[in-house]
Amino acid sequence: MDKEREKLPWKTRIKRYSKISLLVLLLGVLLLFTRIFLFQVYSIQGNSMYPTLENGSIVFVWKGGFALSAKLFGTGWLYTEPNIQKLDLVLFVSQDDELVVKRVIGLPGEFYSIEAGRVVIDSQMLIENYLPMGSLTSEPNSSVFLNLKNSPFLAMNSQGRIPPGYYLLLGDNREYSTDSRSFGLVPVEKIKGKVFLYF
Repeated sequence: MDKEREKLPWKTRIKRYSKISLLVLLLGVLLLFTRIFLFQVYSIQGNSMYPTLENGSIVFVWKGGFALSAKLFGTGWLYTEPNIQKLDLVLFVSQDDELVVKRVIGLPGEFYSIEAGRVVIDSQMLIENYLPMGSLTSEPNSSVFLNLKNSPFLAMNSQGRIPPGYYLLLGDNREYSTDSRSFGLVPVEKIKGKVFLYF
């Protein structure tokens, strides 16, 4: 076999190696495109989403239509309007520049309130079967905002209307979750994708 290869003219060998190199390059570009624009695998840190997700759970995130980070320009940008529904699990960038998964509880334009440990959206108490037994939702604490200037997040009160382009995100393990009650309503450009599979 090696002798046959040696007998091939050098031009033929160069063509063969060029084709292989081109295929490897195209595969690399395809994988990079998929990772940046379409798909991401993420490992959960902590138990703020328990019992739905635990520390070490693996989530598969669909990024199509969500904000891309443009660190070169210091901002994020959207290339389409993301499809975000109530109760979706989303991956977003926190105020500490960490990737975090939380549940969408309130959508833009909805009126939220926290009453007697329960979440009410547009005068309807939210049915939250995914919460641990006996969980209560405490009222927001915006003390995190004291040290943050020019934050894109909006501090929330115990009730209010969610402005356009913002989402109310909470963890399922309400008593042990740092979420919109602490860091505020999340701007859409900070949401990087939607969880479609986890284990």
